[in-house]
Amino acid sequence: MRRAARTAAALSFVALVATGTDALAYCRSRTCNPNDLSQHCDMVDNCVTSGYLLYWNTSCMSFDAQQDGSPRRSITADQVTDVVTRSFAPWLGANCGSGQPAITVGTYGPVECDEVENPDPNNPHEYNRNAEKGANVVMFRDDVWPYPGSIDAYGLTTVTFNTGTGEIVDADIEVNSADFNVTLDGPFDATHTDLQSILTHEVGHFLGMAHAATADDTATMRANWDGLGTDLRTLSPDDEAGICNAFPPDRSAPNQCEPLNGFASGCHVAADKIDSGGCSVAVARVRRDSAANGLFAALGLFVALARRRRGRAPRG
Repeated sequence: MRRAARTAAALSFVALVATGTDALAYCRSRTCNPNDLSQHCDMVDNCVTSGYLLYWNTSCMSFDAQQDGSPRRSITADQVTDVVTRSFAPWLGANCGSGQPAITVGTYGPVECDEVENPDPNNPHEYNRNAEKGANVVMFRDDVWPYPGSIDAYGLTTVTFNTGTGEIVDADIEVNSADFNVTLDGPFDATHTDLQSILTHEVGHFLGMAHAATADDTATMRANWDGLGTDLRTLSPDDEAGICNAFPPDRSAPNQCEPLNGFASGCHVAADKIDSGGCSVAVARVRRDSAANGLFAALGLFVALARRRRGRAPRG
């Protein structure tokens, strides 16, 4: 069941689930999947314009580093937590004119789980609000990159959402440390790739941003990157416009940091089980509407940051 989700991730490496506006180069993610021809997605310059916008129904999100970090690249879980925090920073600090995006971020980790989970493993087509606890995990693939359809990908973000509303309910980030020498320290050259740059891009997907319009080759959310330097760490004006559109300063949303069914360090923890792990984020517990129980599809938004190889056409 999880394999089916991962296969979809690989297939959508070229055709991306996205949306945008005619006036700006940023694209926000939508529910319409251009890989499914039966959905008849409308597109403008690489941006899907049909379907519901994806959104977090909260002003607080949590992420957790997988406890192994990346042994192959000598990166610990604590270092992962630090670099992911720094990768969120430009998104949280974007200039919206009247303020900054209405987002806060915290962490419970490190966590044991190293899988991109479907919170209802017995039903891969529905996200059951009462099925399993979980976490939004940042993990490394040291041994092999399991997506043969995206061999140029530095990283991949899997977002699970309600296809009937666009509400995001889970997001996981995988880093391709098997094929790329991702590192925390420079020089960032042809053989050393900046992990913070990769994660700043992937965090954009985590927050509901899609790849920028085709003509925008300077945005952090551009689809192709040569892997050199650290320019993805800094948002372009279009990136800032996109995140301010998704999380305007005056946006009102619950301050719910905890994952939908509750936090768990391990994989496949039933929602009625108590997790004894510590918490390093202040969680404001609010009651969630359960009316949409059973409507959450395992169909995720799967996005990959592609490496542009010399002498080859750009890939999405």
